[in-house]
Amino acid sequence: MNEMADTRTIPCVSRVRGRVAVPGSKSVTHRALILAALSEEECVIENALDAEDTRITAEALRRLGVRIHWHGTTIRVRPAPHRWISSPEPLALSNSGTSLRLLMGLAAVGRGTFVFDGSTRLRQRPVGPLADALKPLGVGVRFLGRDLCPPLELQTNGLHAGETLVDASESSQYLSSLLIAATQAEGPVLVRWKDPVASWPYVTITLSMMTEVGLEFSHVEPRAIRVPAPQRLGGFRLEVEGDCSSASYFWAASALTRGDVVTYPLHSSSLQGDCRFLEVLASMGCRIQWEDRGVRVQGPDRLQPVHVDMNTMPDMVPTLAVVCAFADGPCTIGNVAHLRIKESDRLDAVATELQRLGVFVEQYPDGLRIQGPPQRGGAINTYNDHRIAMAFAVLGLKVPGTMIRGASTVSKSFPEFWAALHDLLQQSRQENA
Repeated sequence: MNEMADTRTIPCVSRVRGRVAVPGSKSVTHRALILAALSEEECVIENALDAEDTRITAEALRRLGVRIHWHGTTIRVRPAPHRWISSPEPLALSNSGTSLRLLMGLAAVGRGTFVFDGSTRLRQRPVGPLADALKPLGVGVRFLGRDLCPPLELQTNGLHAGETLVDASESSQYLSSLLIAATQAEGPVLVRWKDPVASWPYVTITLSMMTEVGLEFSHVEPRAIRVPAPQRLGGFRLEVEGDCSSASYFWAASALTRGDVVTYPLHSSSLQGDCRFLEVLASMGCRIQWEDRGVRVQGPDRLQPVHVDMNTMPDMVPTLAVVCAFADGPCTIGNVAHLRIKESDRLDAVATELQRLGVFVEQYPDGLRIQGPPQRGGAINTYNDHRIAMAFAVLGLKVPGTMIRGASTVSKSFPEFWAALHDLLQQSRQENA
């Protein structure tokens, strides 16, 4: 796409006010697709996120023989005749790290040789710890390119019973992938992990969904889960909850503009770790109020500085960094070294783009120190990273002359983001008139 055609100029607004419908959770939709593929009967997934990443997972499952019919936000999934169709052509996963990690576990329960590949950036994202954890269970992984990254070839004759240990300090998805796959092994599997686990709340989501669809497991030690296997998984119907990550951009917009925004459908009992971003905003002075099917965020007159460990919600770091740029004092964000192997090196990307606007930013190996405010607008590079694009779009509501290059990258997780932002600004103009 032409660079100018893919650039968005963000209009400033004095105060955002309105209601925003957010799409289904990306994390839940990915896991629902994987679980449905393992079922022996038809499954229905409602309020699914229809976005680039979830379509990548669905298409890979089709290539493996799973029958998938997508109707709006409803997906019907029928099991493959056998596990799985093995093709000499790689499963192309673009830059979806979630797809890669969850699909490696799913492929391991089949029989055959499976090749995974993706974009230039995916080829820089390591999966060595997951490969190491699959080996004791009888799965061979051969890396065909650079270091311990895709392209890779996975060879399996089914997942064996036994015990394995995973280092999930880079990604909780290594652990989630193993736990789901272990239910389909030839016998019981003991899954152990090392501390720390990056983004533990995502493992909680995985375990909750396993329970919801009828799969069994037991915590036998603080860092070990025993999974009986093989387990039969029957058909299920599952409704995907609204995505807190997508909602966070509108929470931040309200925080920056003394706004009043309701996002829905969301509920206070959500297991998504990113919903805890509301607690951070509350500590900065925002007023948070849960309603029947959503949450209202009202921004303060002045934002208080914070010093936050963001290990459990790393995807919120770009959004928090933008809010911190307008706080009354210096802020620090820490314990997120694993952000350097996301869709971009998110710590470096956030620091570089904030500095471009005149914000003081100091980088650490695992975090940032930020002191604003921005001194000027400018063209923001997104590094083909959806979260950089959406976070800096929020900043543009306060900083004249902010433009987002590579605006279409939001399609990875929130294709309707620009339309939702436009609609909120329209509501705001009417409310503020």
